[in-house]
Amino acid sequence: MTNPTSNYGFVLPTSTDLVTDLPADFDVALQGVDTRLKALQPGTTLGDIAYSSATANVNTRLGVGTNGQVLAVSGGVPAWTTTADVTPLTTKGDLFTFTTVDARIGVGANGTVLTADSAESTGLKWTTPASGLTYITGASFSAVASVSLPNSTFTSTYTNYKLVFNITSAAGAAAETRFRMRASGTDDTAANYYMGGTAVTYTAVNSSVNTNGGTYIPYGSIAAGSGGISSQSTQFEMTLFSPQAAVATVFTAMGGRGSWTYTAMTGVYNASTAFDALTYYVDAGTITGNYRVYGYQNS
Repeated sequence: MTNPTSNYGFVLPTSTDLVTDLPADFDVALQGVDTRLKALQPGTTLGDIAYSSATANVNTRLGVGTNGQVLAVSGGVPAWTTTADVTPLTTKGDLFTFTTVDARIGVGANGTVLTADSAESTGLKWTTPASGLTYITGASFSAVASVSLPNSTFTSTYTNYKLVFNITSAAGAAAETRFRMRASGTDDTAANYYMGGTAVTYTAVNSSVNTNGGTYIPYGSIAAGSGGISSQSTQFEMTLFSPQAAVATVFTAMGGRGSWTYTAMTGVYNASTAFDALTYYVDAGTITGNYRVYGYQNS
């Protein structure tokens, strides 16, 4: 027997051995092969993993892990480990972020926005929007007698609200357009509305004007003066100050009808209660158009 240079150092019979001592030499040689193969494949059980050890041509057996474990590296070698959780998220709306490890940011309050902040461990936080208009809701309507904003359009998320209405057409009898504050789905028809305004009638665009000052406009009529909206288009913008506060609410509005009537008004909804929406309606006939609602904070 000799010990020739080979990848695995197998002991092999020489040509002389093949004549003089063949059975015994093959027994020795094959035992060496069996030993070496066992060193290269040490697995004994379904799911075992073999990895290279510090000894050349020898692998180490890593037994299969338990359910839910993951393969990791510990001390420079593979190892099964149990993680606390694959994700730190626990609640609807949570965000998966990172500090020096995986981390959770819980969902923010309604209307808050995600803001970068290097002072936070995750670099992020939920904040109330700064001043500036934030779109909340809007819709189109066609041939209706009234338009009701969704319940809870006005919430404590924003201090003030701005409404933009665009009445593109009207049908039926001429009438005023109006609005009523609404809380919990119910219009307030009581005598809680106090307004005054100025209607300016243009005889021609950029020409001479006639002004009627101090016109009382019940329930927020936008198309001031006789004739109402008739078939004219009407656009107006209304600002509500702190509608969610349980005190009298101040509002302002401005708008125009067609090309010849412009109205500016201010008023107070003098009821010590919060309201969450409003209804915009026409005394007679129907209106078609759209509206948009925006919220903003006091700066």
